[in-house]
Amino acid sequence: MSAKAMVFIDGGWLYRNRNTLFAKLGEENFEIDYAKLPRLFCEDVANRLDEDVSLVRTNYFGTIPSARSGFNTSKQYAFYDFLERSCGYETDIHEVEVGTDENWIKMSLSAALLFYAAQPGAYDIAILIGDDPDYGPSLRRARLFGKRIQIVGAHLQDGKEPPASSTLANRLRVSDFPLLYLDDHAAEMRLVRELVKRTCKQCGCEEETTWAGPEFFCSSCRGRYRN
Repeated sequence: MSAKAMVFIDGGWLYRNRNTLFAKLGEENFEIDYAKLPRLFCEDVANRLDEDVSLVRTNYFGTIPSARSGFNTSKQYAFYDFLERSCGYETDIHEVEVGTDENWIKMSLSAALLFYAAQPGAYDIAILIGDDPDYGPSLRRARLFGKRIQIVGAHLQDGKEPPASSTLANRLRVSDFPLLYLDDHAAEMRLVRELVKRTCKQCGCEEETTWAGPEFFCSSCRGRYRN
């Protein structure tokens, strides 16, 4: 029987550390292939254990600016919808005021990690993408339930390893495996869009596009909508 792995992604941490991916490939920006992201680290754990590891759930925690802030949040809502519908993520998104901290993400992720740890058979291994010392207490308690912990961190932008004292795995000794690094998979995580023909949901016309979202509208219909 294969071990069950559940991935927990701190969306704020991932956003702040995406520059390490760009630095690794020498590019200013690129899109992340979110469908591949959890599978890559699940495979890393399987290789370390030399046994089958099945990915049973990917949990993504993020925030979105309050509608009262005046920001156009449509793109962010579309992104979270894409994670759910196209990548199979379970998302937990909280509306926050602009400029507030992201403690909500940490509290929500910690609560979910412990909730599933308490459910018999929910997971055997928790893969945390978010090397933040604030997760230490919840990871300790998850290990009391017999769960194994894998932490994913990031190199510094110059490619060097972060100081051992600053990493969650080394500083608090709450991981069962050596730290994995987000940017070690930079090339594999780079989204390569293919040009394909899709049918417009509004008018039924076909058009070539690289858009991979669940719904597609042709350029004419998008133009009429903007006007």
